[in-house]
Amino acid sequence: MVRKKKKLRVERVIIVCVIALVIGFGLYKGITWAFQSITSLLTPDVQEEVVEPEIEKPKNYIATVVIDPGHGDWDPGANVGNVLEKDISLTTSKAIEQALDEANIKAVLTRETDISLSDNKIDDLKKRAAKSAENNANYFVSIHVNSFDESDEVSGFEIYKKNDESHSLAQNIGKNIETLNYSKNRGILDGGKSLQVLRDNMVPSVLIELGYLNNDNDYSYLSNDEKLQEMGKAIAKGIIEEVQTHLLDNSTQNNINK
Repeated sequence: MVRKKKKLRVERVIIVCVIALVIGFGLYKGITWAFQSITSLLTPDVQEEVVEPEIEKPKNYIATVVIDPGHGDWDPGANVGNVLEKDISLTTSKAIEQALDEANIKAVLTRETDISLSDNKIDDLKKRAAKSAENNANYFVSIHVNSFDESDEVSGFEIYKKNDESHSLAQNIGKNIETLNYSKNRGILDGGKSLQVLRDNMVPSVLIELGYLNNDNDYSYLSNDEKLQEMGKAIAKGIIEEVQTHLLDNSTQNNINK
């Protein structure tokens, strides 16, 4: 009889313990749920902002111009000390490129760095001229610097044109360079037969000699990057005027001017 009572007591203790565990777990879950609910009510609902990557839309250019920085790499061009034609032409060309892009005109440089297009001079010039057809360009502008071994008194910039169709482009560029008052305007010359980059081109083309590097006056701006930047902007302005005057129809011009 004693054993039976002890057994019942043990079973009761086990049952009580089980019931206590169940109640305790239930209380724990209930308290946890209540705490989380209250916390969620008190905490502001902050949603993570999803930042969509900006997709740059391609520009709808109104014209394409090939800009040819003369010389490069093994061919330095005219030089006085460490001041090289290939560097002057590249600095000026990049300034033209930037100004044209701001005017919604695509500029294609025949070279972006100090390189040549070929180890052979004739082939190099052919490849430069070929950039016009490859890019369906409207105009071609080559940038160079002059030098005259026989005298350092000769100064000024001059522009060579491919043909009569190129005259307006040369004229617009020349009058804008002239406003800088860096040096005198030596005029527009015919280069369609003597200069290969003009001769091999199928679009209106000009070659600009920015000045005479061995002349003290011209050297003062040809060796100055800030003035070359201004030179590039002036050339770009002439190209822009040519595009707006002779390339675009009236409706397109009205849309640009709005």
